Amino acid sequence: MCGAAAARLFEVGDRNRSISAETFAYARCRACALIFLTDPPDDLAPYYPDSYYELAGAAELERHAPAERHKVDLLLAHTSPGRLTEIGPGQGVFAFAAKRAGFEVTGIEMDERACRHLASVAGVACVHSDAPHHALSELPAQRAVALWHVLEHLREPWKLVDAAATALEPGGVLAIATPNPASFGMRVLGRLWPHVDAPRHLFLVPLGALRERAARVGLTQVACTTDDPGGRHWNRFAWEYVLRGLQPSQQRLRLARIGGLAATVAALPIERSPGRGAAYTVVFRKDGAS
Repeated sequence: MCGAAAARLFEVGDRNRSISAETFAYARCRACALIFLTDPPDDLAPYYPDSYYELAGAAELERHAPAERHKVDLLLAHTSPGRLTEIGPGQGVFAFAAKRAGFEVTGIEMDERACRHLASVAGVACVHSDAPHHALSELPAQRAVALWHVLEHLREPWKLVDAAATALEPGGVLAIATPNPASFGMRVLGRLWPHVDAPRHLFLVPLGALRERAARVGLTQVACTTDDPGGRHWNRFAWEYVLRGLQPSQQRLRLARIGGLAATVAALPIERSPGRGAAYTVVFRKDGAS
């Protein structure tokens, strides 16, 4: 992505879903530390089966929306309600919560079934596209653009950052949550870290590389954390998931929950220190009047 040389990091299979027996290679840039899949499949659709999106009914959206409130509050700390585009809204819980908070929400979603669900159940307009940077460029100016664990899935993440910068109003904000390759979990588990998620995660993006790209297009970091509610959830997820294995028995699930909780508690002093959690959430503001 930056043009510098990279070194082979590791090879790993689809440990999270076991959709194929293929092995995938990751490399790390020697300059910007970006980790990337060197041989992504030409067609990634088979790695996103229907079960990838557990579409919630209206009652479930109502029930789960409070858990997304911290994301809404993060945006409201840096902007006011207006047009908001969420890239990859999936089942639409955040989009639903943001709409409730007064945002005019549009989703850009690659899964057609999820797109229909957003419109019919969540009441959120949705653009069906697997090229979100193109789709975003065709929308009106935005007060906010949000990507919650989507950037790592995109074939051209920098084009999305660039498109968001263009789409934002002056003073508008771009919010991104993504796995943290500088995390304690990645350092300990390496290729076994569940947030590698080969081959769906095409990139693991260091905060420094993302911050540098954002600055190039007029975006300034105004907030960053690895210790928000989402980050703490992904800490525990990683330890529990690596212990459960594929197709676990009920006993294995129980042991994984217990072991995952124990590992989470043991790692707590490290993972709650700045920059060491499993995922970071960062907010950038477009230069101009707020």
